[in-house]
Amino acid sequence: MPGRVHLREFLVGVEGLALLRHLHDRPGERGDARLAEVRGLLDDDSLETGETIGEADPRAGYRAWSESYDRPGNPIVALEQPAVWSLVDRLAPGRALDAACGTGRHARHLVELGHEVVGLDMTPEMLARAAASVPESRFVKADLRRIPEPDSSFELVVCGLALAHLAELEPGVAELARVLRPGGRLVVSVLHPFRAHLGWQAQFTDSGGGRCFVREHQHRHGDYLRAFRAAGLDMVGCLEPAITAEQARARRRAYARIPDATLDAYVGLPAVLVWDAAKPG
Repeated sequence: MPGRVHLREFLVGVEGLALLRHLHDRPGERGDARLAEVRGLLDDDSLETGETIGEADPRAGYRAWSESYDRPGNPIVALEQPAVWSLVDRLAPGRALDAACGTGRHARHLVELGHEVVGLDMTPEMLARAAASVPESRFVKADLRRIPEPDSSFELVVCGLALAHLAELEPGVAELARVLRPGGRLVVSVLHPFRAHLGWQAQFTDSGGGRCFVREHQHRHGDYLRAFRAAGLDMVGCLEPAITAEQARARRRAYARIPDATLDAYVGLPAVLVWDAAKPG
């Protein structure tokens, strides 16, 4: 059921995060400023109203998001994409799977690197955009937990910003590992667990202007490591790109009202987690 999110609650939450992060960093000066702003927010009657926001399952959510997903300004994609590409750019071309490919942004890059690419996604609207953007690839409608490819089919599997939408990690990771060839690499990106535990979700505005989100489940580092280990994968490393001042300013509703607190709250927080794993061969 749709709920209501009040701007005051959001802004006070940003102030609180800013306070906690800088509690021992010039506490008097910064703390006084934050508390004064909180008092102002509590007294501001214009913040009484809230906006309706509804939760959508991944299929319905990404169907509604497909028209606007590739528009500039998504700070998570801005951090995630260079990190993922920094890993795949080092690998020799081969047969690659883009699992939960969305509009095909990773598939396009993999083709440019010389890979033979298969993309899969459960959302037909996303697949249509991917096929139009990357005609050199083959795209298949499928759930990443049931990949319609034989065992050991790919030298590289990429899964971008999708795995945390699963309540249980193990089935998805096991399937990604199954289609990976021995010696192959798996690159997985997710919303950083720290942000998930702070309540961030995959939010978007649908074509009618309504606010919606797809849930990001609160999996911790240890949960991912256990799932990779259970699937027989070896960890190569991980990247944890953090929010920059430019990306913090993209939090427009917060930055417009409480710019200093917004920067104090967000800048330097890890935003994305990118796992680099290998299948022993």
